Amino acid sequence: PKPRVVTLTQATEVGTVYRPDELKAISATCKELGLNLHMDGARFTNACSFLGCSPAELTWKAGVDVLCFGGTKNGMAVGEAILFFNRQLAEDFDYHCKQAGQLASKMRFLSAPWVGLLEDGAWLRHGNHANHCAQLLASLVSDLPGVELMFPVEANGVFLQMPEPALEALRNKGWRFYTFIGSGGARFMCSWDTQEARVRELAADIRAIIAG
Repeated sequence: PKPRVVTLTQATEVGTVYRPDELKAISATCKELGLNLHMDGARFTNACSFLGCSPAELTWKAGVDVLCFGGTKNGMAVGEAILFFNRQLAEDFDYHCKQAGQLASKMRFLSAPWVGLLEDGAWLRHGNHANHCAQLLASLVSDLPGVELMFPVEANGVFLQMPEPALEALRNKGWRFYTFIGSGGARFMCSWDTQEARVRELAADIRAIIAG
């Protein structure tokens, strides 16, 4: 029988991160139920940066069985690194990837950028930068009337509650953002290469719209 797996996202879809104790509690419940714990780590570096934890503290030491370490959100053109801390789950993994059409013919070209990303700590610098830009945006608009943070800023996402006319005015200025979190809610994401000047431009436009 195929192993049963539970997936959690680090950081979450609302921009918050799981602490080591929370991961341990989730892992313990999984073990009681005969489940394996898989971590979607598209923003894993952002979580490590915010918490000041090592990758080990947020994965195998907390009971995570498998990690998908995100590369595309951390400066790579393409590719994810899949780490099996529970080696039994890796059995026939390459076969299943090939069967699903996910095995690239020149895998070494997808793998090589990881050397540069990990060798000199670029992975964490990128996470630090993205988190800094998100914190900057939050700090620049947090005092505005009618603008509220929907969730704590713990990674590279800022969720703002704003009047609908203000959101429409931002779109008219050329800004693009998601609004899947309810009426008046907007998600602004900062990436590994977001320019601080652009963050300040966005904050200035928000201030001008709210003031106007």
